[in-house]
Amino acid sequence: MKWFGKCIDYFFTGMGFGAICYVCIMTFLYPGVGLTVKETVSVLGISGIIGFLSMIFKTDLPMSAAFAIHFIGTFILFMLMATINHWVINISSIVMFILMYVVIWLICLLEQKKTVNRINDRIKKRNLK
Repeated sequence: MKWFGKCIDYFFTGMGFGAICYVCIMTFLYPGVGLTVKETVSVLGISGIIGFLSMIFKTDLPMSAAFAIHFIGTFILFMLMATINHWVINISSIVMFILMYVVIWLICLLEQKKTVNRINDRIKKRNLK
């Protein structure tokens, strides 16, 4: 049951990142273009699967292999989402994908650093007592 809970957590985290990216792109790059139900559902669902795919980083695979698998899997899922939604796939959309991928990675790394610092502070406080 604990594993199922982690899967759900990763799925919803992926949905959150996907929703934020989708809303930002639609708001700033395509203002005035309405969101469709099909696009929204596909973005949320595929973003959730990308989040689930992130569980690969919790395996014993070397980080470089996990990163390569995650990047390629994410790109394939992005292409699937673009195909489902009839989005134009060109160099601009690929650059946008890479930019979003890097930004999300930076956010995740900063969050991990914050968590590690918080844990280290707790350990220091406990050792001082």
